[in-house]
Amino acid sequence: MTRNIKTLDLVRGSRWKQKRNDDVTNRIEEEQASGQDMTASMGNNADGEPRNGSANKTDANADSVYTVSVTGAYDNDGFKGDGDGVGNIVKKPRELTDEEASQQGKFKLSPREKWRILKNVSAVSFAFMIQFTAFQGTANLQSSINAKDGLGTVSLSAIYAALVVSCIFVPTFVIKRLTVKWTLCLSMLCYAPYIGSQFYPRFYTLVPAGVILGIGAAPMWASKATYLTQVAGVYAKLTDQAVDGIIVRFFGFFFLAWQTAELWGNLISSLGKSTLAFRPIINTN
Repeated sequence: MTRNIKTLDLVRGSRWKQKRNDDVTNRIEEEQASGQDMTASMGNNADGEPRNGSANKTDANADSVYTVSVTGAYDNDGFKGDGDGVGNIVKKPRELTDEEASQQGKFKLSPREKWRILKNVSAVSFAFMIQFTAFQGTANLQSSINAKDGLGTVSLSAIYAALVVSCIFVPTFVIKRLTVKWTLCLSMLCYAPYIGSQFYPRFYTLVPAGVILGIGAAPMWASKATYLTQVAGVYAKLTDQAVDGIIVRFFGFFFLAWQTAELWGNLISSLGKSTLAFRPIINTN
C-alpha cells in the first residue's frame, strides 16, 4: 500500500513537472514570436522592405535572432539644438562691423535712408527737366535761327550720329570706370558746349559741340536708368514693398518731370520770338 502511494506521488510529480516545463516552453516561444514581430516591424518600412541600420539578420533558420540598432531609426530632429549635447547648438551670427561690411561689399541702412533716396530721385528728375528745357528749346529752333547753309540741321545730324555710335561702345566702358553717379554728372556736362555755342553759331563751334553732346548722351541715359533701378531696389527693401512697383513709380515720376521740359522749352521759345517780333525799330537817323 505504501509502495503504491509513493508510485502515485511520483507519477503526479512527474506530470506536474512536465506541465510546468510545457508552460515555460510555450511562454518562451510566445515571447520569441512577439519579439520577432516587433523587430521585423521596426526594421521594415510600410512596404515591408528593411530600413537602413534597423535590423541585421544573423541566421537564416526559423529560430533566427535579430539585433536591433537604434542609432539611425530613432533620430528626432525635435531634440537637436537644445543644448543637451545631442545636436549642434545654433549660434546667432555675429554682427559685422562697418569695416568688415565694406570689405564684403555690404552696407548698413537706416530708416531715414528712404527719404534720402526720394530726395535724390527728385533731384535727378528736376535736373533733367531743367537741362532739357534748354536743349529741346534750342534744338526745335535750329532749322529757323541757324538756317543759313543748313547749319542747324547739320548740327542736329552730328548729335544723333554720335549718339548712335556712343550707344554701342561708351556706356558700359564709362560706367564701369566712373560708377553710375560720376558718369551721370559728367555726361550731363556734355550738353553745356552745344547750348553755349548758340551765342556764336558757326560750323566749327556747333558741329563739334553736337558730337560731344551725342557722345555724352548715351552714358547719361544708361547711368540714369541704372541709378533709378538700384535705388528702387534699396527703397523696396526698406519699405517692404515689391521691387517692380517701386521701379515703375520712380521711372514714372522721372518721365513726368522730363516730359514737361518740352512744354517749358517751347513756351520760352514762343515768348522769345514774340518779344523779338514786337520789338520797336529805333530810327537812328
